[in-house]
This record gives sequence, C-alpha cells and structure tokens, in this order.
Amino acid sequence: MNTNTNITTSNGLSDTVVTYYDRKLIKNAKPRLVHQRFGQKRQVPKNGGKSVNFRKFEIFPAATTPISEGVTPDGRALDITSVTADLKQYGDYVAGSDLLDLTAIDQVLDETFELLGDQAGLTLDHITRDIIHQGSSVQYANSKAMRNQLTSEDVLTSDEIKKAVRTLKRNKAKPFIRNGRPYYVAIIDQDSAYDLMCDEQWQRVAEYQNAEKIEDGEIGKLFGVVFIETPEAKRFECDPLTAASPSLTVDAYMASTRVMSVLEAITQEDADKLAGRFLSLHNGTESCMVKVSKAVPGIAGEASIQLVGAPAFTPETGCKLYDINCGAENAPVNSTIIFGKDAFGVVDIEGEDAFKTIFKPKGSAGTGDPLDQRWTAGWKASGYTAAILQDLWMVRIEHGFTR
Repeated sequence: MNTNTNITTSNGLSDTVVTYYDRKLIKNAKPRLVHQRFGQKRQVPKNGGKSVNFRKFEIFPAATTPISEGVTPDGRALDITSVTADLKQYGDYVAGSDLLDLTAIDQVLDETFELLGDQAGLTLDHITRDIIHQGSSVQYANSKAMRNQLTSEDVLTSDEIKKAVRTLKRNKAKPFIRNGRPYYVAIIDQDSAYDLMCDEQWQRVAEYQNAEKIEDGEIGKLFGVVFIETPEAKRFECDPLTAASPSLTVDAYMASTRVMSVLEAITQEDADKLAGRFLSLHNGTESCMVKVSKAVPGIAGEASIQLVGAPAFTPETGCKLYDINCGAENAPVNSTIIFGKDAFGVVDIEGEDAFKTIFKPKGSAGTGDPLDQRWTAGWKASGYTAAILQDLWMVRIEHGFTR
C-alpha cells in the first residue's frame, strides 16, 4: 500500500514521507466512507483478477426434530452462494509547479493530499451508495404507489420507520450486534433527520451515549434502528427534459398519431435525449407514465413529441410532462436506506495496494517536463466495487422532506 513510485528518481519522496501521505489519504477518506463502512468487506489479492467474490450464506431453519439416542443425525451442509462483482479502477490527480521540499512534510503537498483524500472517500462512498440503492425493496412514504407521486408533504415519520423494521424482521434480516443488543442501521441526510427529530419518540444520542459505544455520525435511534447522518445520502433529483426547461407543457394532442406539440423549444440535442425516455404526464388531478417514441425539434409551439402508446388519459392543453425519476412536479425525493448486517458487500480499501497515493516529482516526466517545472500528486483505488448480497435485508424509504 505504501508504494514509493519514485524510488529511482533523486527527487523522489523519502519512504517516511510516502508513508505519512498514504496514511493521510486514508485518514481524510474515512469520514466520507459512510455507506462503505457497513458492508461485508473483501480484500482483493494482488494480481487476483478483475472481479471479487462475496459470500452469501443462507440461514439455517430451526432444528425441531429430536435426536435419537445413539443415532448421529444427518447434519446440514453450508448453503453458500457466491456473488461476483466486477472491479473498476478510480482515481484523480492534481498538478503543480511550486518548489517543494521533498525531504520533509511540505505544506502544499500536505493540503493537497487532504483534498485528494476527501475526494477519494467521497468517490467510493457515492459508488457504494448508488449500487445498494438498486435494490428492489422500496417503501414509498404516506402509502404512495410510485416515486413520482411523492411531494414535500410526504416526509419521513416514525410510522415509516416501524413499517421498514417490520419488513426487515419478516425477511429475517440479520441485525448488527452492539453491547449484546441487535440493531439495524439507517443512513439519513440532514433534511430527513430534521423531519424525523420532530417525532416525540425520537431518541437522541445524548440520551444513551454514556451507556454504549456509538458509530461515527450517529445522531439517534428509533425502534431498534441506529441513524447515521451524512449529506451524501441518496437524493433523487430532476433531470431536466431539455437544456432550457425542467418540464414540458402540452399545447395540443392528436390521438390518432399520439403526437403532442409543446409550448417549449426543443433542440436537436434535446430531441435525441428524449427519444426512448419515460416521462410523467400530469393533468392537475391525476398522472400517468408515458414513453417517448421520438421528439421533433423546433421553436416554442412548433416542437413536438410522439408517444409509444396511448396515455391513460387524453392530454389537454396545459398538461405538464415531468421527469419520471423524481417526485411529483419534479420535486426532489430523499431515500433513507435501512439495512441489516451482510446486506451488501464492499472492497476493503485498507487491503494491500488497494488504495494509495501517487506522487511524481518535477523532472520525472522526462521530455514531457523539459525544464523540471511540474509535479503531480494523485490517488488511485486499484480495484473497487460493491454488490447487493441480500436484497431483502435492506429497505429504502423514499420520501419528501421539509424545505
């Protein structure tokens, strides 16, 4: 892990300084690794290929058959499923032209690796977060049927937490254990936490932290769920329908051809992106999902889109088209994910050579740096991924939030 990439260069960092910066990278990355922290960890062996295998163990049923005296029972074989995920490399670097002291801890490099460590942790956290949010176990707040029906009024409540815990228990999700007590973990953002903290049943960390160990970022618990707050919790936001407008307004609709003209302009680039896209059609009282067959570019009032099939209701002038992957009328939607132990797996970034700093001193580029003016500092995850292992052992609650 503490590889000195410049040992053949007289301007290279000393081994002690390299070790310092490697540790600094990990130290600054860890606070960002909220989602990755709770996964089943696997190290990737050096030269071990481009994939990693996680183990998924099936739970044993109760052994209710009495054992006969002197008769050895048949026993049970381990039921292990291997979940394979492809590894990908991630990294970034910065370049500078400052004069550095390569024999000691330099202030410029010190601050540079702080920034790189923060970026590295944020990168791997987002990758983990987005993968585990592909699970099929979803609960929409306020008994809504779809994400695009959620509004800012459909906030996270204690009732939603109780429902999610019931689902996890029904699915026999394995809990984490702390001080001999079982608990599930929820990852929540500051806006959702604000709504949930208004609930009288909410228990703050200050009320129990003297009696038990707590997790970094832990803000409280409810119904056996420990809540970890991070601003990087998943949020589904509007992907604008065109470069100039987040939504489209129906001008006229021809049922025979399923073509609707819109009041907004559509460029050729917009039209290419709209083709094949699912949208949410609203008439003020009801909504339905439609799919765009193609879009015809044009100025406002002359541009149009054609639907794949007939919508659930006939669009009238003034009806709106919104992004299907966010809330009602393009409202942002938060996701609070609650899960048990071994619900997902991640690569252990502290494995050998898995996560490291790379420094190239001025002059190391040869003719690419003929006057020895430039240095670069970067980080690289040699191979990283995450994978869902037990889909039913996690529930994501999608909901609005107070703004």
